[in-house]
Amino acid sequence: MSDQTEPSSPFVDRDEEGNPLHPLERPPIAVPDSQRPLVIRPFLRVEAPYDEPMLSYILLALNVIVFLIDTLTAWSGLGYGQVGLLTLLGAKSNASILQGQYWRLLTPMFLHAGILHLVFNGYFLYRIGPWVERHFGTARFAAIYFLSGIGASLASFALNLNPAVGASGALFGLIGAMLPMLYINRDLIANTRSLIGNIIMTIVFNLLIGLSPGIDNWAHIGGLICGLTLGWLTSPRLAIRERTPDLIRIEDRSSPSFVWLSVAAFTAGLVTLTVVLVNLARL
Repeated sequence: MSDQTEPSSPFVDRDEEGNPLHPLERPPIAVPDSQRPLVIRPFLRVEAPYDEPMLSYILLALNVIVFLIDTLTAWSGLGYGQVGLLTLLGAKSNASILQGQYWRLLTPMFLHAGILHLVFNGYFLYRIGPWVERHFGTARFAAIYFLSGIGASLASFALNLNPAVGASGALFGLIGAMLPMLYINRDLIANTRSLIGNIIMTIVFNLLIGLSPGIDNWAHIGGLICGLTLGWLTSPRLAIRERTPDLIRIEDRSSPSFVWLSVAAFTAGLVTLTVVLVNLARL
């Protein structure tokens, strides 16, 4: 009787002691990541308190309509020379404001001094307005836009003797409001540092352009200051309310009472500043 040993083969799997393994006892073969089947997971949905930016597009349309009407009145001879009737009645004019025409602190933001002026401001509103309106909500967006525009007119009244028109003061208010909103919600909004840097560069660039003759940079600065202030006071305070494997719900935890009391106080401050500046100018 002779001892028979199982011939060794490089194709036979063996355990640590050298004994052959049954095929069912073999360990699973490692599959490279590149060859593993793709697992389809459900999309992660995010629900946030965002408004549809309807007012931004309404304001854009109003600017275009007012410009067309103003241009038609100039062509028809109802204006004065190449100046349309609406501009004559609504431009920021220090002398007219001193005579009690206080609507001229509001109406300039709907008037423009030419097609290029309208195109530049219209594009700015088209790009910035919807973002601010979605994040702040339509009511807060309206407060920022109009109060910043009035603040811009007040700054122009105090520091620029020339007539002025344009929505750029209100637009500077919108872009100014973006800065505190991004900073306050930096833990939930991605890339806030780069966004803030880009906004600051945009502001500086446009203020440098505003040093050119014929541009009312004081209105830009006034609108920017108003936007920064209102942005800090009215910014939504975003927080995660609910988190599931396929859904994140975000809510605004800012106090509506604080927001609208702040807006009321800011408005009262603009009215007071108007009275003070007008009385000082009359001395």
